[in-house]
Amino acid sequence: MSPSLYGYLSERGPASPEEIASGCLGLGDLNGEARSVVERLVAGDPRFVWEGTLLRAADPLGLSLHEAPYVVFDLETTGSSAREGGITELGALKLVRGRVVDRFCTLVYPGRPIEPFVARLTGITDEMVAGAPPAAEVIPRFEEFAEGSVLVAHNASFDCSFVAAARGGCPLPNPVLDTLRLARLLVPGLRRYRLSALAAHFGVRQAPNHRALADAAATAGVFLHLVRLLRAAGVGSVGEALALRGGRRIPPQKHHLAEGLPASCGVYYFLDGAGRVLYVGKAKNLRARVRTYFSGGDGRRKIRRLVEEVASVRFRNTKTELEALLLEAREIRRLAPRYNTAGRGEERRWYIGFSRAEPYPVPGRVSSEEASEDLLLLGPYRSAGMVDACIEALGRIFPLRRCSGEGPPCLYGQMGRCAPCTGMGPGEYARRVVGGIAALLRGEEEERLDALRRERDRLAAALEFEAAARLRDLVSGIERLRLTRVLGTSTTPLAAVAPSTESGMVEVFAFAGGALLAHGSFEVEDERGLRGFAARARKVRRSGSGVDEARVVLSYLRRRSGLVEVSGLDELVAAVRRVGKTSSMVQ
Repeated sequence: MSPSLYGYLSERGPASPEEIASGCLGLGDLNGEARSVVERLVAGDPRFVWEGTLLRAADPLGLSLHEAPYVVFDLETTGSSAREGGITELGALKLVRGRVVDRFCTLVYPGRPIEPFVARLTGITDEMVAGAPPAAEVIPRFEEFAEGSVLVAHNASFDCSFVAAARGGCPLPNPVLDTLRLARLLVPGLRRYRLSALAAHFGVRQAPNHRALADAAATAGVFLHLVRLLRAAGVGSVGEALALRGGRRIPPQKHHLAEGLPASCGVYYFLDGAGRVLYVGKAKNLRARVRTYFSGGDGRRKIRRLVEEVASVRFRNTKTELEALLLEAREIRRLAPRYNTAGRGEERRWYIGFSRAEPYPVPGRVSSEEASEDLLLLGPYRSAGMVDACIEALGRIFPLRRCSGEGPPCLYGQMGRCAPCTGMGPGEYARRVVGGIAALLRGEEEERLDALRRERDRLAAALEFEAAARLRDLVSGIERLRLTRVLGTSTTPLAAVAPSTESGMVEVFAFAGGALLAHGSFEVEDERGLRGFAARARKVRRSGSGVDEARVVLSYLRRRSGLVEVSGLDELVAAVRRVGKTSSMVQ
């Protein structure tokens, strides 16, 4: 019997929920609940398709490019061919509907020395891989991770040859898309098609650095841009993308509009023939970013219409990327350009909601359109993904309802993580669980979050890096929700402190009600300068731009370092010292 549901259905064919429950899951008779159990198990997983009352494994080739699950992966090797060399590191990201839902990363013992040049290039040494698992252990785990998904790699034949060699010459059964081949078909005219060149061309945030997970992330960013190009060119399914042989290219146009732009940071404006602003964007390199629009570099139908209407391009230089981000948000709010879908006042908001009608309500994501008096709502927040990560983390912190509580304790109840199973009554649940979640998101109940942090650190110390990374992301989700909420709603000036890109320096941002009051860079021991900054920030009147500048700044800081601390202006000196100390420890 296959150990996985996907493998079970692939071998057996379509099956009823009752057959799956008994034949694959080993659950026996579920008293009519088999359908609901299986539905929860496969919810949101595009690898499974319901056909009436039967569930089957989806054929990846028949799935649409948007719906198909992808595993984007990269290998580092000892430096020679698959026949003579070995794998030293494997990193992979699982993408579902454009979002990263899982990660896989491990060093691998190659069984032979790493070539000196490769060691210098990747930073991976013989000593680092000496205690790592061999490919014979890693590849089966990776095969399980990628089961039922479409594999994606840059110069895929190279990576796939090493995987096949580790499997005794047998390649994985998954279909494979190669970003190198797709880029050559869809983005003609580039001087180079290396991963770093494509990442720069598309403006991908993660730059490749010759480490497996980082390079997989860069490949994923490039691939998502290529998927937009494929869909714009009329390619709808994975099978159609695999069958491409050339000739379906998006013609370049209006290159001359990018010629006068500087290769510097700033904000650009696309205008129509009447001088009306159609679109506002920001870029680290204005010329390179704007060129992508006129070289088929995006491919979305909306962008094609935009390019057809653009008659001229204006720009404003900024000194830093952060200034460009803030200016972009303010200009979108002020001008409301027709082709901008973010930054408008009417954009969708998200809440963490609890049903008032249930004795043991569990948190769920609720959109602003779904909000009603029947729900207790915490929020609002701007990111659905961030809310989902937070809800998953809450399930690890609080004993949420996992079953009806009737009968013997469920699996979670045996671990003390199901309130009805532990004997907790509805009143106590409302106080301890619902009230505790609200307090945690207000910035209280810090000891509960500390427990997750300790578990994350324990897993990392035990070399369980995948589990540790997942907990890290969950903790980060809660921290981001809390920081965004606090800085966006507090009428009292607060400071956000983060390490600077300059060694020994920190950056300080003062906010009130989401508006940026002041910003400065300081040495960690510059107590006088920090007190002067706090005094000036207290005197600044809030701007009326209507932009949640705290959200923009926090997003920028977390992409850059991830370390951000919020404090009152009176505690600013102590907060700066803590951030400086923590930053020096991790550098």
